Amino acid sequence: MSSSLRLPALAFASLSIALSIAVLACSARTLAIFNDQHTTNAWLLPIWPNHFDLTGLKLLIGTSTGIVVLNAVAVVALFVPSMPASFTVLLSGVLSSILALVALIMPSLLNNEAPRRDTLQTWTCSWHDKSTFSGQQPPAQFSTLCHQTRFTTFTSIPMFLLQLLLLATAAYALFQSRRLTNARAHRTGGESGEMEKPLELGDYHAQPSFDTKRTVNGSPKSGVSTSVGTVPAKGALG
Repeated sequence: MSSSLRLPALAFASLSIALSIAVLACSARTLAIFNDQHTTNAWLLPIWPNHFDLTGLKLLIGTSTGIVVLNAVAVVALFVPSMPASFTVLLSGVLSSILALVALIMPSLLNNEAPRRDTLQTWTCSWHDKSTFSGQQPPAQFSTLCHQTRFTTFTSIPMFLLQLLLLATAAYALFQSRRLTNARAHRTGGESGEMEKPLELGDYHAQPSFDTKRTVNGSPKSGVSTSVGTVPAKGALG
């Protein structure tokens, strides 16, 4: 990968790692809070444990972890000369784009199942802005959980865009490298073809040849022989 493309690729991968770590941290925290309190907190419906669908949070944890690992490999490839940077970044971009797309689509689909079956985002966000319910106030942490789950859902959009930019950068780098290789091979082949080109009849030039003959009297006679014939030398004895 050329030096002009390494910096954008490094920037895209680094931003993606930062966002993925943030999504991973928020998703893991909200899931841990639910696991700690769902049996004791009445607002988390302990008598209906199957009402909440936590698949979206688990997917976000898994996909963000995968994106962090894949983008870290891409960053390492950009700094290690022995690794094929363009191919590694391209492969990382393809796989991380798929993960980011899953993280973008699945939580949104699961949120649409509410109120038949709630996610932690739909449940906490439906109650955190209400002051009382049957004389009781919703837990104060519902507001935090709502904002964190929304953050994890909406942050998947820039994560996906960053993966596409990283993928496009790697693809262009490979295309540029292939084009330069083909141009170099064509140039080398043309030069070697000119060097090995056989000489043709028109490439030969008439070279004078000198021969000496004796006349009838025995005196020498010089002549210049060309490809056409023999031209008598000037001053030859006749």
